[in-house]
Amino acid sequence: DGIRYLTSERKHISFSLDDPFIIVGERINPTGKKKFKEALRNNDIPYIIQQGLEQIGAGSHVLDVNVGLPEIDEKEMMVRVMSELQSVSDIPLQIDTSSADVMEAALRRYNGKALVNSVNGKKEIMDAVFPLVKKYGGVVVALTLDEGGIPVTSAGRMKIVRKILKRAEYYGIPKKNILIDALTMSVSSDTNAALATLETVKQVTAMGIGTVLGVSNISFGLPNREFVTGSFFTLAMENGLTSAIINPLALEIKKAYHSFCLLKGYDKDCLEYIDFAQKVTVAAPVAGALKAPEGNSSSGSGDSSSS
Repeated sequence: DGIRYLTSERKHISFSLDDPFIIVGERINPTGKKKFKEALRNNDIPYIIQQGLEQIGAGSHVLDVNVGLPEIDEKEMMVRVMSELQSVSDIPLQIDTSSADVMEAALRRYNGKALVNSVNGKKEIMDAVFPLVKKYGGVVVALTLDEGGIPVTSAGRMKIVRKILKRAEYYGIPKKNILIDALTMSVSSDTNAALATLETVKQVTAMGIGTVLGVSNISFGLPNREFVTGSFFTLAMENGLTSAIINPLALEIKKAYHSFCLLKGYDKDCLEYIDFAQKVTVAAPVAGALKAPEGNSSSGSGDSSSS
């Protein structure tokens, strides 16, 4: 069947192309987070675990775990954080590392079937990661890049998708245990970037294969990033996105998710949307806030994923 399963020691979740998708909380990750880096250097495990618990409270189905810093022992920290998280929560985890050694150590200790981030179209990476996924189990995230880099077109990314699927089949990994990451590139660098990503998601979905995106990258370098991120998130879901690595505490993300699920008929009796809406206090609009600007104006910059 086409249903994908992720499990922890005490809980399992399933998702298919016809169901509401999986939210992967992204905040256990040092990228762009000064306080999180300090916590890793100081072995402040309670701070890291709190990041996970806050995301679970905000509706995450899976927690991403990335503890890679050059100056620490990533393998030791990954196993420690993963074990601590599994002791206080029951949701599955995503093991996020570029090191095959760290990945194997984590998979060997993980209780359940994890999400594994990641593999890509480079032969040496596929030959390092796919055997681990086959041996220990898991659903693996596959990035649409290879030795030639990241193609700017959907056609180029789909070529890599087919290469990845062929190599995965060689190692006995079924399509249902693969999530294709079509890669979200910033529209501030290329205004066609979103179109290439969305078209790739659409084509992969048509093949019956699951997808995942780190959606916040789309708005990098722009003011009021959350506006663009929320809109892109909605477009990606409409094109068949299966799962997303996001900040579940970001209001625009939550608005997009709950509104989409409601409008697509996933939210029976509107209960989840109503529960969400009742918890949100929306500030009254400032008089004249939407008037056309006269002369120069300045905009604040929001980055919901960097705190």
